[in-house]
Amino acid sequence: MSRFIAGADRDQVWLLPERLDDYVSEGNPVRFIDAFVEGLDPQQVPLLLTAPAATGRPRYAPGDLLKLFIYGYLNRVRSSRELEHLTQRNLEVIWLLKRLRPDHKTISEFRRVHRAAFKQVFRQFNVLCRDLALFGAELVAIDGTFFKAVNSRSRNFPQAKLENLIKNVDKGIEGYLKDLELNDAAADSPDALGTVKEANVDDLKERIAKLQSAKARYEQMQKDLEESGESQVSLTDPDARLLNKSTAQGSVVGYNVQSVVDGEHHLIVEIEATNQGNDFGQFTKMAVQAKEQLQVETLIGVADGGYYQINDLKAAEAQGIEVHVPQREDRLEKKGLFAREELRYDKEQDCYHCPGGARLERKSDNQIRGLRYEVYANSAACRDCPLRKQCTTGKLRKIRHEENPEVMKRVRERMAAQPEVYARRKGLVEHPFGTMKFWWGQGSLLTRGLAAVNAEVTLSALAYNMKRALKVVGVRALLERVSPALLASAS
Repeated sequence: MSRFIAGADRDQVWLLPERLDDYVSEGNPVRFIDAFVEGLDPQQVPLLLTAPAATGRPRYAPGDLLKLFIYGYLNRVRSSRELEHLTQRNLEVIWLLKRLRPDHKTISEFRRVHRAAFKQVFRQFNVLCRDLALFGAELVAIDGTFFKAVNSRSRNFPQAKLENLIKNVDKGIEGYLKDLELNDAAADSPDALGTVKEANVDDLKERIAKLQSAKARYEQMQKDLEESGESQVSLTDPDARLLNKSTAQGSVVGYNVQSVVDGEHHLIVEIEATNQGNDFGQFTKMAVQAKEQLQVETLIGVADGGYYQINDLKAAEAQGIEVHVPQREDRLEKKGLFAREELRYDKEQDCYHCPGGARLERKSDNQIRGLRYEVYANSAACRDCPLRKQCTTGKLRKIRHEENPEVMKRVRERMAAQPEVYARRKGLVEHPFGTMKFWWGQGSLLTRGLAAVNAEVTLSALAYNMKRALKVVGVRALLERVSPALLASAS
């Protein structure tokens, strides 16, 4: 007798539940997705007001396709073809769409045409979270991370790369031309036939033509860059940029995604993709957007040193943001030499007083990334100063005096008085990015263009927030908020 468990006979007639609704449990998150989309305000999400055309084939309701995308991203499915497969084999999706089966082209086109609507849906869900008091609305952490674009390194061309390619092409053409000259010389001189390597003339000419064509293409790219004012061009995704990482991971062609995370339950308040290669100047924009979404008068904003731009931090303070951003550590201070604070600035005399008693006068005005600063120094005093080895490793000590030094002082004193605020930064802002990029495998984008990428990362943020809210308060609490009548019928 067989000791294996036998399966059921496929020809057996089963009395399965008559209602599709019986296959979806009361606490299934798919019930909330359905109720949430049905309860959206069409005035806040105009996508839902889209009317079908009077002619042609009937179209799918925008709300149904929106439910499909939310379910897909919540379950780590982003591909339009995979979403199509879910409509055919996944009971939860069959229930959610009431057995509708849109094909992958319809699904993909919906994401392309209505990509701006996902931000509105994301913000409406955050309103729900705010009503449920899931946002602390006191402390937010801001950070950026790189997402890989649909554009390989080989199809990205910075200015320096184009210059090198043109130089290499010129060298190649020059080498082939020399081979042609040697071949001609060998043909004209019978005595040289034994010493000169014979070459296929047609093959050499064909190679030269290919290199000349490549050179013309690279030169046209250079011209386009000059006319556009950009520093690089990407062929597959024109908006993608080569972003350099300071870590051992090197660089990536992609987008810099900025996010603001609330300190209560790690929910994402705001998210935005940019093709800027760093976080410089992004603090105020993101912090103010978060403040508006949270509807508070003041907000504590914390970020790493990559956001340290004095004018930007000053603008944030003017908008009611309490800034906690560290100044990048001075290299001399790292070596145990006199810290910048030990050289006191005298505003009335417009000079710095050093520990040796000398005055450092203004020497030059400079500008970097739109930020003006002056350099103060005194070469004569440094030359004869007995404390020079305690102050600098060079011939003189230079002080870079940026605009609004009072802002720099306030931020530094605030961070020294409240070190616990900055200590929370990493634990807050790294959690959502780590979940989306590594746990969900969404570090590589599927769409092209800045607008489409923003839609994609917004869907990821919506799925992340929904997952967190479901874990914190549960399906019943969310259903009770969006549709008490539906909760009663499900019970």
